[in-house]
Amino acid sequence: MAVPRPFTSSRLAPAAPRDVTANFFRFGKNGFKAEDAGIVGSQGRDDYTYDDVEQYFNYMGFLATEGTYDRMEAMLKSGLHCIDIILLLACSENDTPKVQEILKAGADPTVRGLDGKTPLELATKPELVNLLKGALATKKGVAV
Repeated sequence: MAVPRPFTSSRLAPAAPRDVTANFFRFGKNGFKAEDAGIVGSQGRDDYTYDDVEQYFNYMGFLATEGTYDRMEAMLKSGLHCIDIILLLACSENDTPKVQEILKAGADPTVRGLDGKTPLELATKPELVNLLKGALATKKGVAV
């Protein structure tokens, strides 16, 4: 009967020296800001495209509710900027975090949708209304 030999490292190829480190995004005081890490708020006005509008349209359930992209396509064909379309859609859904993000990226709070309504007229949540009033107050020549 053969006696099994004990496993020893001498039978393995020599291990190359390794430098193993784990890097994680650390937010806050000792880490990165979300914007610096490219997570949120790192896009500018002209970085928003048709794809962003379509993704937001789908994400918020407009396609499921309306059954078509007709409204989205009409907004795009009207000449509205993609980021302003998202602003109008986000205000109609009272999506405060998205509105904060895209206002910071350069969305125009004075834009009017196909129905002639502004983001302020679409928003109903008090927190969002105050956010939009603040954005409008920083624009020169706009009365709030």
